[in-house]
Amino acid sequence: MSLTIFIDRMTRLLEGLLAALLFAMFAMVITLVVLRYGFATTIIGGNEATIIAFIYTTAIGASIALSRDEHIAIAYFVEKLSPSAQLILLKLRLSFLVIINVFIAAYALFWIQKTGGFMMPTLGAPQWVAQISVPLGCGLSAFYCLCRLVVKSTPASSDGTGA
Repeated sequence: MSLTIFIDRMTRLLEGLLAALLFAMFAMVITLVVLRYGFATTIIGGNEATIIAFIYTTAIGASIALSRDEHIAIAYFVEKLSPSAQLILLKLRLSFLVIINVFIAAYALFWIQKTGGFMMPTLGAPQWVAQISVPLGCGLSAFYCLCRLVVKSTPASSDGTGA
């Protein structure tokens, strides 16, 4: 199986997970509103669970957007360069993104060791359940950037466009 096919399959799997999380968040919010205003009750920890699902969708979604080069960028000056210079800048940018994401993921793991054992107030789960989304999202982002670097380094795909 080629790297491109593996990346596509992994991205589809993550997109399916995101869709499930978004549906679960929607269902939970509707349920919580109906319970609160219709029956004057709630699900203990429901708001925290919804927030945690939102955190995971943000972390995973950001890595997928980064993999598709769909992040915010002002490319006016880069587009004025030659295709070979654009490719060099793309590889440099992806390399910096890998370094930054690996650094943040490593620092987040250190942070989780220090604070992850504390319990969330209403859900009763340890805080690492939410905190692990940071190294997960950064790890996925670094993985996608590395894959784009590998794909861009092959002769068949050196056109300077996103992977």
